[in-house]
This record gives sequence, C-alpha cells and structure tokens, in this order.
Amino acid sequence: MSPLLSVTDTTSLLAAISRCLPGLDGVSLSTPAAAATGELTADAANPDPVAALLQHWRQAHPEAGPHYWGSRVWTLLLWQPVYLAVLAVHLAGCLPRLAGMAQRQQGGFVAGFRLAQHTLQHDSEAALIASAGQALQAACQPYLALINQQLTLHPKMAGRLQADCLLAALLHVQRCDARFDNARLQALAPQWLAALAQPGASGLLAVTLDDGRQRLALERKVCCQHFRRCDGELCSTCPKLKPAARLALLKQELSADAVSA
Repeated sequence: MSPLLSVTDTTSLLAAISRCLPGLDGVSLSTPAAAATGELTADAANPDPVAALLQHWRQAHPEAGPHYWGSRVWTLLLWQPVYLAVLAVHLAGCLPRLAGMAQRQQGGFVAGFRLAQHTLQHDSEAALIASAGQALQAACQPYLALINQQLTLHPKMAGRLQADCLLAALLHVQRCDARFDNARLQALAPQWLAALAQPGASGLLAVTLDDGRQRLALERKVCCQHFRRCDGELCSTCPKLKPAARLALLKQELSADAVSA
C-alpha cells in the first residue's frame, strides 16, 4: 500500500503532517540551533523549562496534587514526538530523527517544535515501527527524569500513559486514511507497544454502535488523573469506570462522532 503522503525531506514531511493534524506544527533547520529561552528539550543541562511547566500546573490546579501535575506534564511533553513518529510511519512511510527535538510551550500547553534537517529513514513498515519505538524511548525518557527531579511519577504509570498516547495516534491514522481498517489497527497496536517496550500497557476496544458498525476506542490501563481537578471528571476511557459504564459512554461518544463525520 502506497503512503497517503508524498514527501521528499523533513520540511515537506512536517508540512504534510501539520495538515493531517493541525497543531502539530514543526519546522526543520539546516543547522543546529541552541535552545531558545523557555524551549523544552530532553536535556539534563536544560531543566528549567520543564520545571516551569510543572510550576504552571501546580499553580493552575493546586488542589489536584502531584499525581495530576506529573501526569499532565508528562503527556504534554510526549504527545508531539509520539504523534509525529506514528503519523510519519503510517501516512508517509518514513521516520524523522527525533533526537534533539525542541518544543514550544505557551500558557502551560506544548505545541510546535523544531528538528534539525536530516535524511528521513525509509524502510519496511515493521522496521520503521521498531526504529520509532527505540527513538521514542530515547527521546522521551530524559523528560521523565527531568519531571522526577521535581516530583515522583512512577515509571509504570508513565509507560502506560505513553502507550495510551501512542494508540491514540494510531487511531488518528485511521481518521486520516480509511485504508487502515479496524483489523489492521488491532494488528499494529501490539507491534507498536512491543517496540516501545510497553507490551500490554494499553489496548484498543471494539465498540458496536446501534447501527451495527464497529468503532475502536482506547482501552486504557491507567487513569490520566484529570478527575483530581476541581473541574475534572472521569473520562470515557478511564479504567476507574466499571466496564459497562465505560462502554456506554464510549458508545454515546462514538455514535455522535459517526453522525458528525
């Protein structure tokens, strides 16, 4: 199957990816640049931006506590490298170099990044998934170390949150390219989780709608802790919900999505 996106270099890849997911806006530079003030990097010598991001969420929701602050910041730091890798592999048939990614933050949110210009990796889908899993571990684990300088986020919890983000990105691939049907996604999910060294840390749940169609949703194995906020609640994919309640909420959400699609 030929890739949905035709790209020739890092610049064209990032432009194409941003059209598939607005907000995932990256630029590539031909020469390396030092991190700008406040830019987030997975660099032990540059801990202040991650500390500042944590402090933002401490101040925004002091009632939520360290479990929420750590989980929130961790998912903010990893969503761009994860989505970029997954979308590049499946929509463009290539993999950019994630090392050295510098991310932008504003108002407590992380969106926008830059990479060094480099030659894209082209290979079989299985080889790209394996390489992407290793690259994501190398790119994201230093962020976890920076978070743990400020508070404790358990590695098992962090791994499951990263696995959830990865499978959410895989679900977005399906929204962009209908050739990725449910069976294919369910086959790809364990390959990605194994490559990330997180086998079984998340999953995809098949939900049958009233019209007989089957849609896939995240089957999370860990709570994102959003319920700890004063304005928070359990999300539809939360493992704290009983299975019947979770399925009912997912069916309602996916049915609404199907109508608006």
